[in-house]
Amino acid sequence: MIIDMSLYCTPENASKGIKEAVKNAKDGDTILFEKNEYHFYKDYSEHKVYYMTNTDSFIKPEKYFAILIEDKENITIDGSGSTFVIHGDMCALSLVRCRNITLKNFTIRYNSPTNFEMTVKEKKAFKITYSIPENSSFKVEKNNIIFFEKSPFNNKNYYEFKNNKNSCCNVIHNGNDVYRTQLSPIKTAVKIKQISKTDVECTYIIPPKFKIGDTVAMSQNKCRDNSGLFFWECSNIASENITVNYMHGFSWLSQMCENLTFNNISFTPAKGYHVSSFADCIHICGCKGYVKIDGCLFTHPHDDGINIHGAFLRLKKIINNKTAVFEFVHRQQGGYRAFFRNDKIKFYSRKDLSEVKGTYTVKEAVDDIDNKTVTITFEEKLPDMQAPLFVCENVTYNPEVTISNCTFKAIPTRGILCTTNKKCEIYNNKFSNLKMPDIYISCDCVDWYESGPCKNMKIHNNIFSQEKAVVLEPLSINEPVANVHENIKIYDNKIN
Repeated sequence: MIIDMSLYCTPENASKGIKEAVKNAKDGDTILFEKNEYHFYKDYSEHKVYYMTNTDSFIKPEKYFAILIEDKENITIDGSGSTFVIHGDMCALSLVRCRNITLKNFTIRYNSPTNFEMTVKEKKAFKITYSIPENSSFKVEKNNIIFFEKSPFNNKNYYEFKNNKNSCCNVIHNGNDVYRTQLSPIKTAVKIKQISKTDVECTYIIPPKFKIGDTVAMSQNKCRDNSGLFFWECSNIASENITVNYMHGFSWLSQMCENLTFNNISFTPAKGYHVSSFADCIHICGCKGYVKIDGCLFTHPHDDGINIHGAFLRLKKIINNKTAVFEFVHRQQGGYRAFFRNDKIKFYSRKDLSEVKGTYTVKEAVDDIDNKTVTITFEEKLPDMQAPLFVCENVTYNPEVTISNCTFKAIPTRGILCTTNKKCEIYNNKFSNLKMPDIYISCDCVDWYESGPCKNMKIHNNIFSQEKAVVLEPLSINEPVANVHENIKIYDNKIN
């Protein structure tokens, strides 16, 4: 059955009808948008408390969603080439506990992106004139530039941004030359004056060393309050023929999912803008089955192109010979169920990432979401371990990965991060204008706690952008053991 969105909403405010359309969707239905530009407003959006990894969900647990689909099976969302314009600092589209879903043929664009851009227009003596994109509303107040987006319905701001303690890692874009900088257009300005609707003039004692044409992108990186798109505990999700002009908050995040495909996804900034994502483009955490990414374009994000990993939880306390308490450590981790009955677990020493012999089976997992801990009872007796010197990884939720025929261009960090002990193949990809390794293979039990060891990886027939194209850097308290990663084959690649 076709669910015709024209019967539920107008393009001017699709938020009013999308909830009813999703509610009425049954197995086998297609929610069909006639080609148009559809606007979604935070005022009419759904909001719930959801915890998303790699975001600051424990500070900002309430999330807003332009399109939220929960507990559905065998549904297709077909945009017919439409553009979904998101108004407000919210998640554009989310799937939660869904099965067999296809998303296709649409563009995600934010009306006012939350990476704020200032382009150097003119330089003279101690003054620099910057141009700000037309849709990015701002005001000059107390010698600061405050960016905001205002609701057309109640005249209140969806958000405000000012250059403060939550701002870091500014990124400069000049053509395909993209890199992080500590320089800021705002912080050292002694006088800021608005000289037109889109232009500001900043006066300095010592002007920052920007060039004409540099676009400085700023964001609240230290407080990621949401994700741009979000999949949670879903399986068999196919995303195809989708353009992402921008995503708010973090990235296209999938956590604790199974079998994901991304075909012909293009991360490309909208006209007049230079940033395609608040942080990463595609971020996969704790997923199983397979992850297939093919024919995609990753360009101008604020952080990495692709990051695929599991999560190390640190041993907090031994209860008895079969039960122990583990904790999420990084402030942006936790808030979701990471273990299920019969999942297989491996333990590693944090001193050197050496692997504890044996695999252990989850009998029961009891989560304490607020305290970011889980108490796990195992079928087998626990090995000899001391807290906090060991971590565990759910190796059931390690996916087979294929990344092929993709382009990674103009990225200030890395193209691909990938750690999985399942089969992984990265081939026929092209990398250019990256400022960090094209492919980075870590396994980290001291900082981000992104697991784990790679055991079967092929990297071949790629065109790399630099000599130090592939970097293996496992991170432990001391020097990692020599064989953290094994059976990695790198061959038949070229370096531009």
